[in-house]
Amino acid sequence: MELCLRNMTINNPDEFMDNLWDWAIVDGCFGNTRIKVSDLDGIVERNGKFLAYETKSPNVDIPTGQMIMFRHLIDTGYFTVMVIWGERNKPEKILLMTSKVTQEYCNADTATLRHITSLWFSYANGTPPVKFSE
Repeated sequence: MELCLRNMTINNPDEFMDNLWDWAIVDGCFGNTRIKVSDLDGIVERNGKFLAYETKSPNVDIPTGQMIMFRHLIDTGYFTVMVIWGERNKPEKILLMTSKVTQEYCNADTATLRHITSLWFSYANGTPPVKFSE
């Protein structure tokens, strides 16, 4: 089997949208439950540790099922989940969830997002945090 990897930057939004799968095709496959397929908007792995990004429009709640999934990912000890609210590329609020702490950043911005991400990388890399500049 050949593995094809492409840059994950969306260069053609129309093509991207045209190729999104409708996961309703597996509805009913999970027994007598209300389980639905969920997604993550981004994920990074470093040394067996994972940082999962989920983005939401401002004031949109995290669905119960998705929050349950996040909690179970976090409980493995391998995942950190970052939920980011805001318009595209303009973070306003961040919820950071790890197996040890849950932290809410109510007045977040791009610098906040980048700082948290760089701290996670230092942790996953096993190196001291570095000074971060934008």
